[in-house]
Amino acid sequence: MEDFAVEYLRNESVYRGRYRILRKLGEGGSSVVYMAVDMKSARPVTVKVIKEHVFDGKAAAQIVEEETRVLRFADHPGIPSVVAEYDDAFVLDYVPGNSLEKVLKKKGRFDEKEVVTFGFELLDMLGHLHGLKRPVVYRDLKPANIMLRPDGHLSLIDFGAARFMEQGALTDTLNLGTEGFAAPEQYGNLGQTDPRTDIYCFGRTMLLLLGGKCSPELMEVIDKCIKPDREDRYESCAEIEVALRKYPGRRTRKRALKVAQLLAASAAASAVISFAAAHYDAALSYAAEDAQVRVPAVKERMGNAGIRIKMILKERYGVDVDDLLAPEGEADR
Repeated sequence: MEDFAVEYLRNESVYRGRYRILRKLGEGGSSVVYMAVDMKSARPVTVKVIKEHVFDGKAAAQIVEEETRVLRFADHPGIPSVVAEYDDAFVLDYVPGNSLEKVLKKKGRFDEKEVVTFGFELLDMLGHLHGLKRPVVYRDLKPANIMLRPDGHLSLIDFGAARFMEQGALTDTLNLGTEGFAAPEQYGNLGQTDPRTDIYCFGRTMLLLLGGKCSPELMEVIDKCIKPDREDRYESCAEIEVALRKYPGRRTRKRALKVAQLLAASAAASAVISFAAAHYDAALSYAAEDAQVRVPAVKERMGNAGIRIKMILKERYGVDVDDLLAPEGEADR
């Protein structure tokens, strides 16, 4: 069999008499990936050619069989479908767009809202894999393996590290993953990987997409995902989804509490001001005959009372009344 991974497929060459190679998409330690056109259907496809004897001497045909079996079993709109398989390669539906890794390099970081939106899509795909009749652990979630399609949605690519969970297994057959994203148990001697392994990779991915900067509330969710001991992590993707739906509420409640405190202080200040105004008017009426003498004294007393009221509100409620009277937005500066 010709070693296509070593010789490489040239642009415009035809693989297996059916797939016209357009360009090389990328190369990893175990395979070379090309974009091609299926001349039978005229649709774009991805051709993944396996390098021989990469995984403990496994033949390329065995690697093809293992990866395509997971892909065929997955059956999810965010996961590419298998078009065909051969003894040295397999063909998938082409996923248009760019990897989040490429987008991240250009953009620097994504904002929190974008990352949370991505998070829900990733959790849907991972949760689907974990919930299959034969649960699948993806094991290699990272920005390079996540495609951002032109329609704004995500797809998972490269299932080379994915495996079926085996009931009763004490360890993985092969320890695969990417340093910086892989969970501690992926390095061996900590039992077989499980859905919590993907949860760790998910947390690390979210953190990188955020550039390490996010609200304390979201960081709490991420921190629980990336606990070194898997027993301390979320048990499932569904749990993380619940936490992500609640976290904006926690932020809103904290903001609402602050606003409520300000409104209460404002009401108190209004009452004080109304009280002072009423007495101020009474003083003016009472001192009508001698206003020029009495009014300045009354104003001074009211001013001193106002200062004292501000001090009490500051000491007891931690609220600066001046902030209440400042134009919107200035109080938080």
